[in-house]
Amino acid sequence: MSQPLTKKTTDHSDENSFAFSFFCDRCGKEWISQPVSFQAEKQTIIEHTGIKERLWADEHRTAFAEANLEAHFHFNNCPQCGWVCDDCFTEDNGKQGGLCKDCSTGRDHPHKE
Repeated sequence: MSQPLTKKTTDHSDENSFAFSFFCDRCGKEWISQPVSFQAEKQTIIEHTGIKERLWADEHRTAFAEANLEAHFHFNNCPQCGWVCDDCFTEDNGKQGGLCKDCSTGRDHPHKE
């Protein structure tokens, strides 16, 4: 599986569909991808468990990669701390292209260890 966009993600996939949550690296606000159905199971009756598991794993990887790409539309990159939601982002930094609200004000991050 590819590297997740945000530091925290959750996999909600089951045997019939794939869905993933991505969380703001600052406040933890959740964005959930639209569920994607497991297509191979609908096309044929798969009796061999090993084949079904391999097809599921392939579709799972693809669904995660697509959700991970879509997450770019729901989060903004703070070059200093990671990917943050619109509520935590500010674009008032001219050449820097924007920072999270903590980085833009020089405050310590309450969510960092």
